[in-house]
Amino acid sequence: MSKKLTGNGLWESSRMMLPEHKERINESQENHKKRSKPIIHEDEWEIILRSISDSYLEGFGIEVNLFTLYGDRMISGTVSQISSHSKKFRINFSEGYEWVDFTEVTGARLI
Repeated sequence: MSKKLTGNGLWESSRMMLPEHKERINESQENHKKRSKPIIHEDEWEIILRSISDSYLEGFGIEVNLFTLYGDRMISGTVSQISSHSKKFRINFSEGYEWVDFTEVTGARLI
């Protein structure tokens, strides 16, 4: 009997990889790189909210750290609006502005 037909020989002897297989392998590797969102303590939330409030009321510059699945992102600017209804705030910076969801924030500090 041929070696290919015994055990796992049929699959081991096949060296072909379909584009779909390669795509699935790449997706699987990307999924392993995903992170979970850190849990922020109440004291840290108080510091974050105070920094956002001071930037809004006094016009101070602020750096905000935002959580993403593949790494943190930082935005610098000043807070120009706070929407308690949609739970977002608006940061103005030199290129324009961005609305930031409070659930994405992992840290903030005044500049």
